[in-house]
Amino acid sequence: MATSTDAALEDALALVRACADGDADARRRFQERFAEDIYGFPIKIHGLPPDKAGDFYVYVFERDRIFVRMRTFEGRGGMQLRTFLAYHVLRALFVDWQRGEHELDTVSLQAPLGSGDGGGVLEDVLAAPEAEDTADAMADARFADLWESLAPEERLDLKLLSLLEHELTPAELRLLAKISDRPLGETIAVVADVQAALRAKDAKVATLTAELDSAWGWLVLRRRELQETSEKLRLMESEHDSPARQRLVERRQELQTAIEKRTQQHARTLAELRGYKVTTSYKDIAKLKGSTVGTVCSRIFRLRERLEKRLGAEEIAP
Repeated sequence: MATSTDAALEDALALVRACADGDADARRRFQERFAEDIYGFPIKIHGLPPDKAGDFYVYVFERDRIFVRMRTFEGRGGMQLRTFLAYHVLRALFVDWQRGEHELDTVSLQAPLGSGDGGGVLEDVLAAPEAEDTADAMADARFADLWESLAPEERLDLKLLSLLEHELTPAELRLLAKISDRPLGETIAVVADVQAALRAKDAKVATLTAELDSAWGWLVLRRRELQETSEKLRLMESEHDSPARQRLVERRQELQTAIEKRTQQHARTLAELRGYKVTTSYKDIAKLKGSTVGTVCSRIFRLRERLEKRLGAEEIAP
């Protein structure tokens, strides 16, 4: 007689097989069940910021990476599917993702849509919303039509991704209030809080960019001076004991030390800048919608897939 444990294992195996075979409903169920685990993995285990966790989420589903690795699940030794996912699949995928230094910008709306150079990016779709502020964007009827084909909540999702650049209309605020089950006034206040945080990020990015420019300019000048100093020393090789040559030797050492320190500072600033995104994180979108991060991850990923398929079909149509 089959036990409940045996039945759970059979269900898990059936789900994995269906996902590996490309069953869309099974993959949707898989995302709904494990989206929170996948999104939270790099945050809890590796301390990544939420923005990067969104990048990792997209990476694991691209090219069916996660489903290819899930094929090996057999439930041996009583291992649960969730445990196998975390300790075998996600760990390996995280290492691959870091090794490849992926900079996936799906959350920042720069993800390519469709194949080829003419596929455009997700931001192109968002650039063609309401008529009152899209006179230029409407010149591209292709993206305007695509925008019109989206459901109201899908349009809202896209605008929430880029909340710093795209204000919500009164109708969208009312829709957000309904979805989040909040009063309209409270909804507007939460949106304002998220926008304020995004503006602070934007200001920080501008400051870091200015610091990078300043550091790079300084490095260019000092490296040039170091090159000139080294050339002068080469020409004075025969004057070993001259005070002028000694001063040049000391200056060269000063320059080398200063350049090394400033180069390290430049690298730290660049690394900090790369950690910033002025687009809305999945965590903040979940907060705005009164939803879970996992649900948001699943919705955005499925929406991106639909847009890719739609644009891909248009590219190959006669």
